[in-house]
Amino acid sequence: MKRLIPLILMVTLLVCGLSCTALAENKFYFDKTYNKAFEGEELQLVLIREGDCADDGELTFRSSAKKVATVDEFGTVQALAKGQTTITASLKGAKRTWTAQITVTVAKRVESIELTSKVTVYDEWDAAVADSVSHDSEYSGLPVLLMQAGKQVNITASCKPSNASNRKWELTTSDDTIVRAGGTYFAPKKAGECLVTVQSVQNPEVRLEYRALVVQPVTKVRVTSDVKSLYVGESLVLDAEITPADATIRNVTWSADRPDNASVDEYGVVTGVSKGNAVITAKAADGSGRYGTFTVTVKQQPEEITLNKPDVSLKTGNYVTLTPTVLPSTTNDKTVTWSTSDASVAKVSTGGRVTAVSPGVAIITCESKTHPEIYAQAVVSVYQPVTKVAFTDKNPYVAVGDTIHLNWTVTPDTATDTSVTFSTNKENVVHVGQDGAVTGLKRGECYVYATANDGSGKKATIKVQVTQPVEGVGIKYDERSVGVGSTVTNNAIFYPEDASITKMQWYAEDATIASVSGTGSKVTVTGRNWGETSIIGVTEDGSYVTTFQVKVGDVNKPLNIANLYVEDGDTIRIQVYNESNMTITRFYYVIETFDAWGNPLVCNDDGRSNDFEGYYGYTLEPGTATRHGRFTFGGEFNRPAYEDIGMVTMRITGYVTEDGETVYVQRANQEKFEWKVKVLSSEEK
Repeated sequence: MKRLIPLILMVTLLVCGLSCTALAENKFYFDKTYNKAFEGEELQLVLIREGDCADDGELTFRSSAKKVATVDEFGTVQALAKGQTTITASLKGAKRTWTAQITVTVAKRVESIELTSKVTVYDEWDAAVADSVSHDSEYSGLPVLLMQAGKQVNITASCKPSNASNRKWELTTSDDTIVRAGGTYFAPKKAGECLVTVQSVQNPEVRLEYRALVVQPVTKVRVTSDVKSLYVGESLVLDAEITPADATIRNVTWSADRPDNASVDEYGVVTGVSKGNAVITAKAADGSGRYGTFTVTVKQQPEEITLNKPDVSLKTGNYVTLTPTVLPSTTNDKTVTWSTSDASVAKVSTGGRVTAVSPGVAIITCESKTHPEIYAQAVVSVYQPVTKVAFTDKNPYVAVGDTIHLNWTVTPDTATDTSVTFSTNKENVVHVGQDGAVTGLKRGECYVYATANDGSGKKATIKVQVTQPVEGVGIKYDERSVGVGSTVTNNAIFYPEDASITKMQWYAEDATIASVSGTGSKVTVTGRNWGETSIIGVTEDGSYVTTFQVKVGDVNKPLNIANLYVEDGDTIRIQVYNESNMTITRFYYVIETFDAWGNPLVCNDDGRSNDFEGYYGYTLEPGTATRHGRFTFGGEFNRPAYEDIGMVTMRITGYVTEDGETVYVQRANQEKFEWKVKVLSSEEK
């Protein structure tokens, strides 16, 4: 910014100096009027030249503090920084050199100003002043500074920046009959409007302008309402009565000391926030400081009711007590009332005790006494319990793989729930369906249960036998031998091994050879006559047949000792015939020796025994005889001298048949064959 200077005056003086050189006194100096500038501005210095100084010559300028300001060849100063500098002008004439100096001050400009005192300022459309100001006046758009007639408004302000050369400020007024401006205060005189300013002394263009509104002040505020309490979320409207009636501004501002309990808006509408008390204040908007208060009590209404048992099942005649919980816990009044939708099904007392009357469903309602729209309900189902469950089947059984259906009854037939659930103690023996179907899985026995589903605990129990059908039959021995008049046994083999029914019907194909007895798996065969026949066994149901062969003979006398004697004094000759129809693979015998007088003749190495055992180890087919030299004597045999042997006896003690059966002949059944040496009488000698 370039500071304006009276250039015409400077030129005039210069012209005058030229025309009056001969007459004027020599003068060369600066006009001290132009010695100040603000940072960033230009200052044109005014140099006075008269007399000889008006002649042309070499004119120069210099600044002593170039950081503060510089000067060019035309005497134009450029202000740079706050401070002072000395500007020197030198004129070098023909005869002498003239100099002149001036101290130039560079000042820091005030850039802004702000109030530091608290004053009541409004927008002209603010509800507090909108009805009291003219909206088409020359002051429209300016902030409104509200003042009360006769009440001084103290002002403090601050100019910025803090290093400005002059931070002083002053107050001005456009009409001191309405508002008088003092040094640091405004004194409102009468109701009306005018312009007031707070401005920099150094830079008056830096200012704050206000539309001063002087009003008749409020002297009293009284807050009233028809009610003093409300519930959370509800609202009530407060009314502010202003005194005097001619107060200029009759508006108030509303506030609450405990907005967490109750809030208030600009129109005095109070809304409950949470349980508690709040003081609502209506303060006069004219700055008079007058206010009125009103205490509001906020109550917590019930928002929810819950029941400890929302679904109840009761046996006829039983009862249950429902317990309500009223939420939130801060609710002021937790009183509730009770009702039932059908007293013939369930009735309810004032304390929430529900009694079951008859089968059916009833809705029990619990509602807030103060807020009936808040309620909770419980569904009560009344039932007739089962008193007995019984099976009607007697000793049921089922085969593996088959299914039977059990029959049962539930008492009484009017029970609310007559359904039952089936189960078993042995799930590997039977599978039980929920329709009473029982399928056999494995031979055995188990218990099946039918349990009432109504929770009465009634249960029926029945034992079920699972049988394993015969799937095949075999025989232990394919062939047996038996003596005439003797018996032999054989056993049927059932498939599977755990078959339940093992009864058989047995008969002989030729009953003249053998007869049978027995109805189980074991059959007894009695030999009737020598011969061979088939024994047939049929399972009880006739499904499976098994057979085996029986050979009949005298098991005690199948062999006949045809000959026995001593030959050549050292050889015992034996001949035995197989007279049976059995093939004998080996037989055993015992031989005893005696002297001629029938006394035992020792024939063993032990020197004590007169007998020894032996066997014939070759097969004898039916009707064949033994061969000499194939008999085996016991190792203990010590053959006595021929002349000493008077008698030899032989007994068959046992034999082995071709099917591997060994038969031992009881001693009582052993026939003894005897050979004796002939003893000559005295006459024969």
